[in-house]
Amino acid sequence: MQKKTIAGFALLLTIAALLVFVYISFMGTEYLMEGNHLVAILLVLMGAAFLSYSIWVMCTSKASRDKRKGLPKEVASFAVAIIVLLVGSVAFTQFLYVHDHQQQLRETLFSTADEVSRIDSVYKDYAQHRVRAYNKLLKKEKYPSAKQSLLTKSLRRRLMPEEYDTICAERQRWLMALHDASVWNISTPRNLHYIVTAGQDWTEQYRQVSSIIYKGEKAEPFGSGETLFIPGEEYKQFSQPHRPDLRSLAATIVCCLLILTTYLHVRRPRSRYAGSHR
Repeated sequence: MQKKTIAGFALLLTIAALLVFVYISFMGTEYLMEGNHLVAILLVLMGAAFLSYSIWVMCTSKASRDKRKGLPKEVASFAVAIIVLLVGSVAFTQFLYVHDHQQQLRETLFSTADEVSRIDSVYKDYAQHRVRAYNKLLKKEKYPSAKQSLLTKSLRRRLMPEEYDTICAERQRWLMALHDASVWNISTPRNLHYIVTAGQDWTEQYRQVSSIIYKGEKAEPFGSGETLFIPGEEYKQFSQPHRPDLRSLAATIVCCLLILTTYLHVRRPRSRYAGSHR
């Protein structure tokens, strides 16, 4: 009875430790996958499935009567469990890194959002400057007033369509609605990724809109010759994997030892009538 109690306690402790390990690895995977929930969930579920199956094979093989057939399966399954945990330690380390640099994460998120929020105003200044310069060119070339007005309005509509102000307002509302950059918030890595890609996408959209140069203009597309938005190294540090440190390796070793402890409490039957936990 006492042996069964100890075996049950070892099993519960193993399950609890593995659940914590899997959860932290999942949070780290979110950052590695840049907030792609579906991919992160699938990867973690696959890892958890391989791990659970390996432990199940270890215990059920030992509970069988044939040691010669069971022992190789048990060794191989334990090796698979170790490999899965080592792979998971990379994601585990990622979250530890994010947790250690959570203040930097907040600063990166909000500074990036602030930088991206300026893209619209910078483009507006660019567009207005081009329209004024083009209007001066037309006057210098002594175009008729009606022609000047028509061409100037044409360039303004091309650079700043009617829905321009509405789009800018929606973008600003979206940036203001972002959640707090908490390391425990599953949306934080996705928000950070969305802000960075939004900055790149908006800049490219403006470049395409302004790429048509009217006759006589001495102008270049928006952002030519300079990069208006470059994701900082701080952002990359949160999405690139880091080498496992002592804490993640220690957590992996503890999980391996607990799995081994659970396995050792499974008794191999000495006869076909013997139970698996005697």
